[in-house]
Amino acid sequence: MRQGSSERHRVGNSEPAVPSIISVNKANTANESERRRAARKRYQAHYRCLYDALVDILFQLDPISVHASTTDKFVPEATTIMARLREARVAEDVEQIVLQELRRWYGRRRLANQDPDRITDATIAICRVWNRFLEVSAC
Repeated sequence: MRQGSSERHRVGNSEPAVPSIISVNKANTANESERRRAARKRYQAHYRCLYDALVDILFQLDPISVHASTTDKFVPEATTIMARLREARVAEDVEQIVLQELRRWYGRRRLANQDPDRITDATIAICRVWNRFLEVSAC
């Protein structure tokens, strides 16, 4: 009977009917690695789009009139604003983050020259981009 039971676990040319646990684990690990790599690339692309949008918003609206020539000047501001957006729950939080980061980079004196309408426009634009980013990331 033992011989019969061992024959049940073999198919054809003495091959196991069920793949070995090692080969299954290797396949699962490879698939998991591919899934993680693909997810990482998607997140990088999403974050890159968010970053690019923030730089464009800051350049186009220039809420405190500091850079009129190139978007490269807004790289540090966009980076620090982007890093803090998860703290925001409402638009006022986004506005405070923008103001705090601009104050951090340019000081209170420069922030005294802010245009409230531009700050509001930048806040609205950043909120739209951030909400779109969150929607895409949730998928």
